[in-house]
Amino acid sequence: MTDPEFRDAFHRNKDVVYRFAYRMTGSHALAEDVVQESFLALWRRPGAYDPERGTVRSLLLGIARKLILKNWRNEKAHEELEEQSAWCAPVDLPSSERAAFVARAISLLPPLQREALILAEYEELPLEEIGRATGTELAAVKSRLHRARENLRRLLAPLADEKGTVYGAK
Repeated sequence: MTDPEFRDAFHRNKDVVYRFAYRMTGSHALAEDVVQESFLALWRRPGAYDPERGTVRSLLLGIARKLILKNWRNEKAHEELEEQSAWCAPVDLPSSERAAFVARAISLLPPLQREALILAEYEELPLEEIGRATGTELAAVKSRLHRARENLRRLLAPLADEKGTVYGAK
């Protein structure tokens, strides 16, 4: 990867990586660190990018994911990052805005479900690209996304109107 290609990759993908990292961690500072470390990893090993295996965005999101998981493992050494670990209870509704409820509900999802949902719904990645970014089989991506949506539906049940439409959801 040449210097101009790296700059182009940075300008095209820095916001995507930041949004993903922020939505996964809830921390601006940690998201900024993840972006920096992701691009440093690409800079140090430009040969890691192989256009045959996917896009630069997939590679960078995969690097960001690994950094986030590593951070969680270091902080929460005794907690499992399993997608099966939680069926979430409905969110207690304070008097804030509905968009804040949706963001809070997403933050309550198990990490692997949360990343699948964020990449699919917010970053609008195709399922195959999510699989490449997370190093996960397509069937597992579909399963995590399905579980995330079911959990989110349960969490946001108090916000649903008579038709089941959640206010403030994307």
